[in-house]
Amino acid sequence: MANNDYFTIAYKVLSYLKYCYENDLDPDADILQETVFNISQKQLIRSLMMLTDDGYIKWLTVNQTKSGTVVGGINQLAVTSSGLQYLAENSMMKKAYKIFKEFRDWTPII
Repeated sequence: MANNDYFTIAYKVLSYLKYCYENDLDPDADILQETVFNISQKQLIRSLMMLTDDGYIKWLTVNQTKSGTVVGGINQLAVTSSGLQYLAENSMMKKAYKIFKEFRDWTPII
């Protein structure tokens, strides 16, 4: 599983939003950026849209304008109960967790 595939990105986003929920914090837009995930802006937007469409996160707004895509609601994003369940039960999430944990074990930054 690559570091930039959907399941890895979904795991990281859902885990971060779970952390925010459990610690009564608002999401930080500086953390939910494509540079943090090492992916393109388009891939991040698509991933967030898929998580929203599947009911795993809420409050994301995406509007297409003549000058491009405008994304809103990042500071209000929240994991849903379905997102928490998906994070806990999905086998791809467990694989993403294992890979991310292994990566974190040998990377002193995280």
